[in-house]
Amino acid sequence: MSATGQRSVWMVAMIALLGAIGYVALRPPSQPSSVSTSSMPAAATAASNANVSTVPDNPFAPSNAARITPDGAGDWAMEGLNPARTRAVETPIAPPLDQQRVVVAASFEEGVSPPVIVRGLMLLETKETLSAIDLRTGRQRWAYRQKGAYISPAVAGDTVYFRAEQANQGQLVALELSSGRQRWVFTPKRLSSSTNSYFGGHLTSPVVVDGIVYVGAGKELYALDAVTGKVRWEFSAQDFVTSSAAVADGRVFVSDFSYFYAIDQHTGALIWSYPAYSAVYFSSVATGDMVLISSGQSMIALDASDGTKRWEKNIPGASLIPAGAQGDIVFVKTTNELFALDRTSGRELWSFRDVNYVSLPALTRQYVFVINGMGASATVEAIDITTGASIWSQPVPRLATTAPVIAGRAIYVRTTDGRVIELLG
Repeated sequence: MSATGQRSVWMVAMIALLGAIGYVALRPPSQPSSVSTSSMPAAATAASNANVSTVPDNPFAPSNAARITPDGAGDWAMEGLNPARTRAVETPIAPPLDQQRVVVAASFEEGVSPPVIVRGLMLLETKETLSAIDLRTGRQRWAYRQKGAYISPAVAGDTVYFRAEQANQGQLVALELSSGRQRWVFTPKRLSSSTNSYFGGHLTSPVVVDGIVYVGAGKELYALDAVTGKVRWEFSAQDFVTSSAAVADGRVFVSDFSYFYAIDQHTGALIWSYPAYSAVYFSSVATGDMVLISSGQSMIALDASDGTKRWEKNIPGASLIPAGAQGDIVFVKTTNELFALDRTSGRELWSFRDVNYVSLPALTRQYVFVINGMGASATVEAIDITTGASIWSQPVPRLATTAPVIAGRAIYVRTTDGRVIELLG
C-alpha cells in the first residue's frame, strides 16, 4: 500500500480508536493554519484566573488520610505511569474493591485523560482547566485555566508539565505543583500543517527523566531543561511526529509516519531507526531489553539496543497498539480486546474481549484492571494476570471509557458526569 493510502487507513482507524478510548489526544483545528503559534495568548497564572469554576468540596472521613502517601510512594505521575509507559505498579491490590468514594465532581464536555496522582494531590483535566485536588480534604488546591485539549500531565519533583493545544497552536506549560503558579512556557517552532490535513505533528504527552522534559511537536522532538524550559537538544524526524515519547536505558523512543526512532537521551543523536507505519498518538512501551511498537496493523517487538525485530503479532482485521508490560508478560490491545503475550516470544497467553470496548490497563503483579464495555453496561474489571479469567467486576454509574489508574492502594476511574471514583479493597 502507498504511503498516502496507509495514512488514509490510519486516519479512519485511529480517530475511531481515540474516540473509544475516551481521552482527547487531538483537537482538530477550528481556525485556519495561518494563525502563528507565537500569537497564542500567554497563559494566565492560577492566582489571576478569576473565571475558573471551583470544584465542589467532598466530605469524607479523616480515616481516608491513611490512603495517601505524601512521600510519593504509589504515585501515578504521568500518562502510562512511568517514562517507559508500562502502566505497571508494584503495589498489591486485592479485589473485591468494595469501598467507594467520590473524590471530586467537576463537569467536562468531551473525552478527557486519566487523572495524575502525586503526593496527595490529584491533577484533573476538565474543560480548558487543570485542577489540583487535595485528596485528604476533597478541596481544590488550585486551578489553572488554559485554552486547548490536554493529555495527562507529567509531574517530576515540585513541577507539573502539561501540553495544551487549540486551533493548531500549542504550548508546553510548567507549573509549581503546590500552588499552580506558572514557571515557564515553551512554544515549539511548528505543529501540524494543512499540507498534511493536520494529521500528525501535534504536541505530545510530556515525559520527564533526569531533569529533562521530552515532548514532540511538528517534525521535532525537543529535550527541554525541566527547571528553565530551555532547549537542550532538538531531534528532526523525517515526517510529522505521531506518538508520545517513551524513555528507557538512555534511549528516547518516538515515531513519525515512516520510521520509529531510538535517540540518545543525553545528546539527541540518532542511535537507530526502523521503517514503520506507527499508530498515531500511542506511545511505544519499553520493557527490559526491547520496545513494543505499532506498525500498520501489526505489533512488533524490537531489540532496544540495535532495532532488530524480535517478533511480530498480527490479529486479522484488527489494529494493535502497545498497552503495557508487567514482568514477563506484555499487553497489546484493539478497541475491544486485550491480549497478554509472552514477552520473549510474542506467543499469545490469553485474551479478554468485550463486544464494545476494553480500555488500556492498569497492571499489578496479580491483576489487570480495565474499563470493560460502554454506557450502562460498563464495569471496572479485575482480570487474573496469569489466566485471563475475570475474577471481579464492579458496575459504576456513568462510567467513562478513560483508562483506570492506580495510586497507593486504590483504583481511580472517571465518569461521564465529571466524578472521579476511588475504589478501595
